Amino acid sequence: MPNNQEITQETQLFAMRHSAEHVLTMAMEQLYGSDEKNNPIIIKAMGPAIADGFYFDFDIATSATAKGFKITEKDFPKIEKAMRKLIQQDLLMEKIDVSMKVARQIFANNIYKQELLDGLANAQDFEISESVSDGKSMIKQQMLEQKPSKLTLYLTGRAEQIAADKKLLAGLEMMSNNDQASIKLASFVDLCKGPHVAKISEIKAFKLLSIAGAYWRGDEKNKMLTRIYGTAFASQAALDDYLAKKQMAEERNHRKIGKEMELFAIIPEIGQGLPVWLPNGYAMRRVIEDYMMKMERRFGYVHILTPHLNRKELFEKSGHLGFYAENMYPPLVYEEKDASGKVIGQEAEVYYPKPMNCPAGIMVYKLKNHSYRDLPIKMGEFGTVYRREKSGELHGLQRVRGFTQNDAHIYCTPEQLKDQFKEVMSMLDIFYKDIGFNNYHFRLSISDPDKAKFQSCGKRSDWEKAENIMREILNEAGVQYVEAKGEAAFYGPKLDVQAVNVFGKEDSISTIQVDFNLPERLDVFYIDEKGVKQRPFVIHRALIGSFERFFAFLIEHYGGDFPVWFAPVQVRILPIADRHLNYARQLMDQLLDEGVRVEIDDRSERLQAKIRSSEVSRVPIMLIIGDNELAAKQVGMRVRGQARVRAEALIKAHQLEGVMTKSGDLGLQSLEVLEKFLKK
Repeated sequence: MPNNQEITQETQLFAMRHSAEHVLTMAMEQLYGSDEKNNPIIIKAMGPAIADGFYFDFDIATSATAKGFKITEKDFPKIEKAMRKLIQQDLLMEKIDVSMKVARQIFANNIYKQELLDGLANAQDFEISESVSDGKSMIKQQMLEQKPSKLTLYLTGRAEQIAADKKLLAGLEMMSNNDQASIKLASFVDLCKGPHVAKISEIKAFKLLSIAGAYWRGDEKNKMLTRIYGTAFASQAALDDYLAKKQMAEERNHRKIGKEMELFAIIPEIGQGLPVWLPNGYAMRRVIEDYMMKMERRFGYVHILTPHLNRKELFEKSGHLGFYAENMYPPLVYEEKDASGKVIGQEAEVYYPKPMNCPAGIMVYKLKNHSYRDLPIKMGEFGTVYRREKSGELHGLQRVRGFTQNDAHIYCTPEQLKDQFKEVMSMLDIFYKDIGFNNYHFRLSISDPDKAKFQSCGKRSDWEKAENIMREILNEAGVQYVEAKGEAAFYGPKLDVQAVNVFGKEDSISTIQVDFNLPERLDVFYIDEKGVKQRPFVIHRALIGSFERFFAFLIEHYGGDFPVWFAPVQVRILPIADRHLNYARQLMDQLLDEGVRVEIDDRSERLQAKIRSSEVSRVPIMLIIGDNELAAKQVGMRVRGQARVRAEALIKAHQLEGVMTKSGDLGLQSLEVLEKFLKK
């Protein structure tokens, strides 16, 4: 659980970054606010603090665009210089509340601020909306309240400027007319709820990072604006550390490595957000699928596979067409016609690509009645689902429109609930150790009984039982977790596993979710020892989550240098000359028979060129075949990446003979040594 000091530091950092965004906006207006004829060049839109920094969205006036004006990253030094000058002035930031009438006067010439004000006046919900690539807000908050009696602004300037502006605004508030004429303030002003620092000199270290296009308010139907990303930290050392990790993240970007290693591709003709698994990536995925299926079977799971399309009636019963329709693809209507074109039958059949596996999985459970003696029933599925995502939010494998989940549904009695949770936690521990993840924590999202959202399904006593058991298990395990009250889904509490990779990026990987909604809607029951129908607890469990999102994290975590057991190509054989080809092919056939993913580089190239090619392809183990190896019926072994890490451990444990050179050469080895590298 985070302590109060950590929360305070996070809040202070959020305020600093939020304030840095205002300083960026001030600098942009100073540099590019208007031309020599006082025509606007840029029009400020909005900009919040986000997970690791801040951003500022702005529009470029049509007249400026016509003259070829644009902002690029080459302009960042100039903008940063203007920001530093402002920070050196030690300007104050002060909160002030104004009426809607006065706010409209202040922003009379800004169409984006007027739209936000329209939304507030009409009680439209306006929250910070981030795509996966942008990250999540550091502190969940609404930027502005709905239908507020007063609107919050922040003034930035010298003390005398702010005092003069407050006097002017107070006078305007007292005027009874509805004059909408624009007013000019001495200090910088923006519509904002805060929080902010008291003085902008508290912004210690900042950096502008990148520039991109962004649809206004995240809606692809709106105009494309320009967005500048930046970040700020409490010290230069912290900023330098962040920039170093950011550089590592760029080098390990899963889209970049996925292309280099030919793991997956997004092919426009097939569809955006619909990744294609290429041979190397699919080889990895099949290994993980086989691993997960075997582990689930060891824990008593059975497996099913349901269709990609489900009938409309199922989603009506499940409620998805009521609360999830906007995330579903349009329906497919099927009707049969005779030779004359007349429709056969009275009603067309309507199908939807399934957005979730749960409804169909539950219908499999309902195929027959179950006794309490049958429970727990654990039913797994590698099911593919389809969800509508805005094009601006698609991001490699992390945010897609079609993906496969490592789903499972556990049906159990109340008495079995704790044991089932503990078993899933054990499975998580095994899986994460085998995959090589050791930096992760848990997020327990529970209900708030005072909110109507959590009163629509499930008995209060069942909510409390599930939440208490989840909390008990976490405490008994002694693991790090955060408890988030009021952040459960409306249908049940959940436990998310937040994995942190080597450069500090955090992603939700695994989910354990109790579902009170579907069992009620679809009438799920079992017969107890008294012959009475009872509602089972239903646990939705996804250890891998989706394969796509999981692989995005996996690629970036390892930078493409995967552990040997699930590397796309585990071994590459490098014959030095043509006379070594026969022996190399014999070895390849032997390894293929043993299930090893092996290739042979039989090109007429020098050995160093073949080694370089294997290193670029991130192949963990190279077997070099020359005259000495042929004569000894052995191999020259060279290792890299995770295979090198394994070799160091084996040598230290006296399980591998020989000395490893700086380049990873292990000298002559028998083929049997490979087995030590192929294990998890």
